[in-house]
Amino acid sequence: MLSGICVPVALVLSVTYAHGIDADTVSFIDWKKHILILNFIVGSTCSILFVLSLIAYYRPQYKRSFRHLPHVLLLVVALWGTICTIYDQAVTTSIIGFLIICVVCSLILLIKPLQLVVYLLIIYLVFGIGMSQTQQDPAILLSNLSVGFITLIICLALSTIQWRGNLRAFKQRRVIKAQKRELEENYKALLESSAQLQEVNQTKDKFFSILAHDLRGPISSTLALTELLQEGMFEEDELERKRMYKLLQTSLFTTGKLLENVLLWSRSQTGNITFQPKKIDIYETLEANISLLKIMAAQKDIQIINLASTDLSICGDEDMINTVFRNLISNAIKFTPNFGKIEIVSGKKVDDIGQEHITIAVVDYGVGMSDKTLQGLFRTDSRTATPGTNNETGTGLGLVLCKEFVQKHAGDILVESKVAEGSTFTIILPASRKS
Repeated sequence: MLSGICVPVALVLSVTYAHGIDADTVSFIDWKKHILILNFIVGSTCSILFVLSLIAYYRPQYKRSFRHLPHVLLLVVALWGTICTIYDQAVTTSIIGFLIICVVCSLILLIKPLQLVVYLLIIYLVFGIGMSQTQQDPAILLSNLSVGFITLIICLALSTIQWRGNLRAFKQRRVIKAQKRELEENYKALLESSAQLQEVNQTKDKFFSILAHDLRGPISSTLALTELLQEGMFEEDELERKRMYKLLQTSLFTTGKLLENVLLWSRSQTGNITFQPKKIDIYETLEANISLLKIMAAQKDIQIINLASTDLSICGDEDMINTVFRNLISNAIKFTPNFGKIEIVSGKKVDDIGQEHITIAVVDYGVGMSDKTLQGLFRTDSRTATPGTNNETGTGLGLVLCKEFVQKHAGDILVESKVAEGSTFTIILPASRKS
């Protein structure tokens, strides 16, 4: 801004000196000539500085290259006023031009106090040397030098006060800007958390409504069967009585499994399940879970074939792994027709970063699933449970647990299925490191 002001000022002064002042002596003519030349040089220099400052203002990428412009402008304008005052001594004893220029530069241009001290010393040195050459009266010379020195001290004090005030204001603006940005980020995070919480609540509400509906069925069936047995409806028909007992057992098993999964899921959601890793033998763990489900498989004459390798092991939580295996095998039994079979196979694979993983696949040759059903698996907000081949009921919560527990082991679970051909659930888990 100062460079833009100096250009018209230099032009006005040049016109005034050229046409408004008549020179009638040799010294006056020399003074006028020197002033016009100086004004032309300073005006041209300020024009260039003004253009550069505009470039720096409108082209931020060049701002760093022009960071020294205020320093150059201070020296140019201050020396302009100083040299004009020195030449003025030929026609007057006034140093008002020097005083005005120094005060204006100190107040308008923001320069660090230590740097300003150096610049003011240079200006005063030029002022003192020039005054000693043009002012012949010792008394006037001493007076001008004293006034000039005091003026520079005042300019330094004013500039320091202004610098500190601007620095304090800059720090306050930066703090306010940072606080505003932090508030905006916190507000954005709060909105996201609120939206996520609302979505979670809606998901849980929908899940519990599904759960209540599916839990009501087996409980109602159990109550109805116990009432019939209590009334002695099947005492004379042994085959029918055995069938009722089998239905009662199935209903109780389904209810028990459902409640077990609900308890595990609720503990998982509240963080009450602790992860306790240990070395787990895959084959032995599968055998233990197959034994637990033998009665369920025998009711449908289903053969469970464990083809897993006997030398595979992982480092994981035994309870979680048992829950995963138990849910996947019971799920396969549910959707396998009578006299069918289920195969459990294992393998090894290495990922892109060279880490070895173990795969365990539970393969059934049952009813399979459609693409729409596959898309809704592992979700609590959609009803993906379908009746089994013997109308077994469920909620699909077991698969949700499987997904969560496998992910706690830094693993993944994949599903492949075709309608009327069967399904394959594949678990991928990091292999335990050999000690």
